[in-house]
Amino acid sequence: MPPTSEIERFCTARLAAMLEIDEAGIAPMTSFASLGLDSAAAVHFVLEVEQEYGVELYPGVTQDYPTIAQFAEHLAGSAAP
Repeated sequence: MPPTSEIERFCTARLAAMLEIDEAGIAPMTSFASLGLDSAAAVHFVLEVEQEYGVELYPGVTQDYPTIAQFAEHLAGSAAP
């Protein structure tokens, strides 16, 4: 699994593209809710992350880890040996 910072960059880029917002305006501590990520978009986002990193996540992971930083840290730690 790549480092947390790389996961944050990937997540930020994907969210910016999905939500059609400026990537530069998304900070790691930005919550998914404040970005306007609804449940359907969250599922799509999680699927993209699963595909990118070859992991299996549960649909509500963005609610349990509600910021990009928390989500990336969880993802980086979930694949640790």
